[in-house]
Amino acid sequence: MEGQPKEKITVIGVGKSGVRILDTLTRLKAATRLHLVAIDTDRDSLDSCAVAETILADSGWRNGAGCGGDVIKGQRSLARERNRLGELLQDSTMLIVTGGFGGGTATGGVPIIASVASDRNLPAVYMMTLPFSFEGHSKLRIAEDGVKELLPTADVLMCLPNDLLFSALDANVPADEAFLRADIEMARTILAITEIFRCRTLLSADFSSLRSVLHRRRSVCCFGIGTALAADGLNRCHIALERMLQSPLMGGVDQLKNASAVILIMTGGSDMQLSEMKKAMEVAESFIPPTARVIVGVNTDESYADTIQMTAIAVRYDKADTPPPEVPVEKPFSRPVPAPVSDRSENFSDDLFEQAELPLQNISKGIFVNSTPFIYNGEDLDIPTFQRKMIGIDKGD
Repeated sequence: MEGQPKEKITVIGVGKSGVRILDTLTRLKAATRLHLVAIDTDRDSLDSCAVAETILADSGWRNGAGCGGDVIKGQRSLARERNRLGELLQDSTMLIVTGGFGGGTATGGVPIIASVASDRNLPAVYMMTLPFSFEGHSKLRIAEDGVKELLPTADVLMCLPNDLLFSALDANVPADEAFLRADIEMARTILAITEIFRCRTLLSADFSSLRSVLHRRRSVCCFGIGTALAADGLNRCHIALERMLQSPLMGGVDQLKNASAVILIMTGGSDMQLSEMKKAMEVAESFIPPTARVIVGVNTDESYADTIQMTAIAVRYDKADTPPPEVPVEKPFSRPVPAPVSDRSENFSDDLFEQAELPLQNISKGIFVNSTPFIYNGEDLDIPTFQRKMIGIDKGD
């Protein structure tokens, strides 16, 4: 049947934050099409998770007690599960990894997963959250080091600052509710990205599009999801757009206005009309600066009947970052061949060449001057050879 998944998309949640996001993802009906795996070094985190497939990493050494925020322990724990990770990804055609940088398991372990995926040439997207500013400089520095470690090997790295919650949610919202809403938005964004590879595509936005924008680029990403039903009225696309701009992880329309690149994805059923799609995309692009790169994708799937979903990923590059340099490919024999030298006297002056004098000099024995000399075959070996044998140095005169 059209719309059924043709590929195996694996989603891995690493560490407490990643496991929590996957636990939220299991409550969404569309997630049944995905292969979900939760990985942590903390047994309690996995026991409270509804994900069917879990891995308690490095249980022999960590004994399910977690890493205590130690990145090295997280790295070693996932490294000990490398063979198991390889078996896990054997039949996968796409990988999405999520978690929070700043702790031990995810910060140290995600680069190990990236290495395993790279060895298998498996396309992978890494969606990582960054700590709140109030969590302290130490945790922020750990997260920054995690980004530096992952960036060279990751196909696509999306970093989301948790501080965006402050700009979208009321200050009186309970903390538990705020984190739950953030987890829901992350889970819905993961689903939206998988729809790019699963649904029938009307306007192209594929993995290569994501990679061209985010590969080896230090950036901050904001995610927005908005959904509207046919019951919401004739302007359901505009309603979906408004809800997208109000998403907790979007940070408001200013994030679009200041973006370096924007990925817009619209997903709907077969009832989605060309006119409403066109108007909604035009309104969305009116918020985006003309200098920003825009990638638009439109997908249809029967599971979205009477539904319109608008997804936006606003990317803002680090000002100090530059695009990865293109490695020039040199064609054989493309270098210019120098003209033959017919007469040395016409091209070079003998004054340009003079043999320098070797830095050989008489060296004192220092505190050993009165010691017993080392004599071999009647020669004092403490005296330099050129002086013992009275060798003259040719300076080229």
